[in-house]
Amino acid sequence: MSFARRLIPVSHLTPAFLVVPVLLLALAACDKKPDAADAPGAMIMDQHEYERWEIALVEMRIEKNDEFNEASRSPLPAEAIAGFAGLNYYLPVPKLRFQVPFAAMAGTDTVRLTKRKGEVVPYVARGHLTFRHADKVHELTVFGPAAAGAEQYLWLPFFDATSGHGTYPGGRYLDVEVDDEGLVDLDFNYAYNPLCDYNAARYNCTLPPLSNTLDFAVEAGEKLFSTDH
Repeated sequence: MSFARRLIPVSHLTPAFLVVPVLLLALAACDKKPDAADAPGAMIMDQHEYERWEIALVEMRIEKNDEFNEASRSPLPAEAIAGFAGLNYYLPVPKLRFQVPFAAMAGTDTVRLTKRKGEVVPYVARGHLTFRHADKVHELTVFGPAAAGAEQYLWLPFFDATSGHGTYPGGRYLDVEVDDEGLVDLDFNYAYNPLCDYNAARYNCTLPPLSNTLDFAVEAGEKLFSTDH
């Protein structure tokens, strides 16, 4: 079972009536680096929204644990399933949830990302997400598969100060969904490990680019599962 939320094609974000001059202005605005006052900070939730958010997060974790317990769906080695007691998570951290605009990138030039075992694979940089944390602006690049027709799949790999210090040393991932208003629910509580963390012999996962490194500790989402790396 996939835990990615339903994705909105990137092509839906650009209204067909935009003429070239307006598009050029928009692209220029996207290239401008926002300061701390412009970039969105943590999402503010009232009590009702907070409870809904926390319940959804806990339910996702329970469902994922159930999947890992089933041999037909689990990425774990067969010998690890019998003793599986659940994945390791940080407690929910609401201050690491942000609602940010998706700044789509023009062009479909491929970039090369490296896998854990050294292979290089093509991806397309689809856009940027910019947010403010601890009065500092951070920007991350969102990628998609290079294959034609896969523009709707958006993926955010990242390193942070916990990588190799409590979380998987090869970084973690987020699935990205853009809503009808062009906004992304950037919630690091949903950060998950590459499959390599569960079964290094079977999987060869793509590493985040160094440019997607956050200089603070993202103590949210999934922690390191395996110590065999």
